[in-house]
Amino acid sequence: MNLKSIEDKKISIICGGWSAEREISLKTGKAVFNALQDLNLDLDLIDIKSEKEAYDLDNSLGLAFIALHGRGGEDGFIQNLFEQKLIPYTGSDSSVCKLTMNKSETKKIWIQEDLLTPDFLEISFDSENDSYHELNFGIQNLNEITQRNKPIVVKPCREGSSFGISIVQDTSNGIKEEIHEARSYDNIIILEEFIEGTELTVPILDGRALTPISIKPNSKFYDYEAKYEKTDTVYEASKLNKKRMKEVKDLALRAYSVLGCRGWARVDLIDSREENFYLIEINTVPGLTNTSLFPKSAALEGISFTELVIRMLKTA
Repeated sequence: MNLKSIEDKKISIICGGWSAEREISLKTGKAVFNALQDLNLDLDLIDIKSEKEAYDLDNSLGLAFIALHGRGGEDGFIQNLFEQKLIPYTGSDSSVCKLTMNKSETKKIWIQEDLLTPDFLEISFDSENDSYHELNFGIQNLNEITQRNKPIVVKPCREGSSFGISIVQDTSNGIKEEIHEARSYDNIIILEEFIEGTELTVPILDGRALTPISIKPNSKFYDYEAKYEKTDTVYEASKLNKKRMKEVKDLALRAYSVLGCRGWARVDLIDSREENFYLIEINTVPGLTNTSLFPKSAALEGISFTELVIRMLKTA
């Protein structure tokens, strides 16, 4: 295993954080630490619990492997901090992370670049009352949603691991409860057209698309429980023909590139029943737990978990 360029560096794995995804981040950090433990590297596993603890990190870190999920880790906060302190780190830079953490802003760029993503309505709530502002991208307003009675996905703009997400099959009775749930995570939410089809994810490693994984949860959608707690979710290499395989990989790479991502990331899509690929979101610090999608895809290409982590470190 080629450790050149990292063997003489101190490697600090930064995990934990203070977001709703803290427990998942701890698992990712531990998995990365365990993978590197037998390689005679100078390692440190650091659990930060607050912004103050993050500010207290200093240049003695060496090379930082960012295993922080959610706010603080994927929104550009820790990346900006490391940039100021001149600490090298894995993954995309602070401006890109800030952009991609926001599902609405990400989708707006994809739309500008003529990349297919479900229609949506962005709602920004005032932090002190129930007043709000709407921006439409194919869905005109809340009234249209209840009148047309088509399935809708309600989600917070800046949250991960499916926290706060609901799928409403019958909108004729309103979606007040689902909006309230999403708003408990963020004051900006999106109401997104529900696309029937198979969920796909395409990991990107150092500018190359890995094998797409199809996800078949035994529930309404791939929610937190299906991701981390249930054992009946089916993951498999996508059974796409050669032409469509190239199409989805090219789309994922373009979705990654137009946002300015670097190092590694994971693009999530829906393969619709009409055989169109719809971009859903991108994760710049995806999970690396024993149920995570990135390692599953890498394994299909003969890349062990340890080799995967080393390759990620080399992109820092």
